[in-house]
Amino acid sequence: MRKFSLSFLFALMLFSMFAIAASAQGELYNPENGEITPGVVGDNIENANDTAEGIDVNDGSTAKTVKKNLTGHNVHTSYQNNTNSCASCHQTHTSQGDQLLFADTVYNTCTACHDGTLGYLNVFADGKNAKTTGAGTFGGTHGGSQHMANDSIKIGAAPGGNPVETSKTKGTMWGESFNCASCHAPHGSYSDRLLQYNPNGIGSMPASQGGLQLENVPVVDTLTGQTAPVVLLRTEDTTTGTVTVAQYNKGTSGYTKSTAPWLYGYDNRTNGLTYWSRLVKADGTIAAYGSTAGVYFSYDHAEAYSTTAAGAAALKTADKGFIARPVVVEMAKDGHNTIQSAYWSGADISKFEGKTAQELTDLGYKVSATNVVTNVGVQMSKFCAACHTDYLQANADGKKSHFGNETAAYRHSTNSDSYTCVRCHFGHGTDAYIMKDSLGRTINDLVTNNIMNETEALNYMQDNNASSALKKFTNMSVCWACHNSSHAETIKNAERRADHPSGMPAGN
Repeated sequence: MRKFSLSFLFALMLFSMFAIAASAQGELYNPENGEITPGVVGDNIENANDTAEGIDVNDGSTAKTVKKNLTGHNVHTSYQNNTNSCASCHQTHTSQGDQLLFADTVYNTCTACHDGTLGYLNVFADGKNAKTTGAGTFGGTHGGSQHMANDSIKIGAAPGGNPVETSKTKGTMWGESFNCASCHAPHGSYSDRLLQYNPNGIGSMPASQGGLQLENVPVVDTLTGQTAPVVLLRTEDTTTGTVTVAQYNKGTSGYTKSTAPWLYGYDNRTNGLTYWSRLVKADGTIAAYGSTAGVYFSYDHAEAYSTTAAGAAALKTADKGFIARPVVVEMAKDGHNTIQSAYWSGADISKFEGKTAQELTDLGYKVSATNVVTNVGVQMSKFCAACHTDYLQANADGKKSHFGNETAAYRHSTNSDSYTCVRCHFGHGTDAYIMKDSLGRTINDLVTNNIMNETEALNYMQDNNASSALKKFTNMSVCWACHNSSHAETIKNAERRADHPSGMPAGN
């Protein structure tokens, strides 16, 4: 009996020790108040990290796990070792979207921050607060219209686009849903405002099909005697054995090395992978592309070079190249504000954030001897025309469609700085409060100068049409912004007065 009692007592002591240990292991530390809460392992305790709480909140409230702003951290590009910014948009194990997005769509993910809660670039600012020096607003309510960037339409629905082609063909994306990422590249871009570097696949589409990819660019070993506008010069460092293939463009004073970047990536075709930027042999087979062993493609420097003897041998077999170039839109800016007038009158090169004349020229801009940069509006129009293809027209094109078909439509010229998409339209959307009348006045101007009260000014400025078509000027005042002189000499403008501005007011 005594032996049983001692054994039972010992067992009871062991059980008590394990119970204490289990209780200690179950203690929870609350970082909000510093208190320790007892718990037992195995109990249904609250997740201390709040994982997945509030991940789909987009109603203006503060979600626990959605960090919208990390001081000193870059959210969209130039990430550093100390960043946690990836988690601002992505959830590794608890995402709602198919790209590990914390919200269920691209639109909801982007607008979780750009709805004004972040405090920077509120794309839903109402007309009274929206900037006329930006892309307009998705928050317009008075006679406004917006780009439908919420996955509710396909890219093929773009006016002047290609509604027939509804599948991914030759790199284009007509059948894809239209959302924020159709125009913007959240992880980084060569353009200002993170504009998409390959909108609708136009950057990687062959030039023969209306894209920007350079086809059959000759690989040469000397520039002497060359006449092609673009060549790929192959050089070899005899000391290290490194072979380099770099793009050179022909100008008035000879060839200069290109500073324009190349695109990386590939089209996932049923018959294999076709890399956008690649070097090929004379028989058309691949000599080198971005994943070729021993070859490094320096896309930002428009060149490829060998890192091994095998890589050097591969580059020596290259006969021509197919070079996909990103769409690059540089904006003349004054601080954070875009200088809108630069799109039709040019701007000093100092307004392009350190870009050299050579860099801008390689990207398609024109730089005068006095450092005035033009072709700014043309580049923006080319960006818009990635989807609105038929709208990039010259007067001489007549009824010609971008796809080579004759149409019944004559179109306004848009391929010069004088006539460019953003001269007449906002990129996001418009509102009566940010539109102007034919004299360049806003509702605020009319009210401030005691010309009308706010109700009268609002009724006066609202567009007559059901859709104001993203216009910067109400109704057909957008026409009078340009046609106010000899260009409209046979048309009587009842509002023409001595104080009528000459063209669109500068800076707006």
